[in-house]
Amino acid sequence: MNNYHTMTFKNILLIGLCFAVFLFFFGSQLSHADEAVKENSSLIASTGKININEADANLIAQTLKGVGIKKAQAIVEYRQTYGDFANIHELAEVRGIGSATLEKNAHLLAVD
Repeated sequence: MNNYHTMTFKNILLIGLCFAVFLFFFGSQLSHADEAVKENSSLIASTGKININEADANLIAQTLKGVGIKKAQAIVEYRQTYGDFANIHELAEVRGIGSATLEKNAHLLAVD
């Protein structure tokens, strides 16, 4: 009976240790994710639109209809290569972003 209690205590201790290690490694990543969400929310909050010259790929993909992470990354890469967008219609220059996608999302876009 004593071995059973020792084994149970060891199992509980091991589970607790694993949980602590999990929180140590992934807890900081969760707080960084929260900070990114707050920062992205501030990009949208003032106008109700996202600034495509400042938004990261995750925000673009989450906000725009018909734009996944690959297209959003292409938008960010285009902006990094050619500079800020002068107007929202310039998004049509990005590979994978057509006029239909631009029309669906025009009310959500800003370049200020």
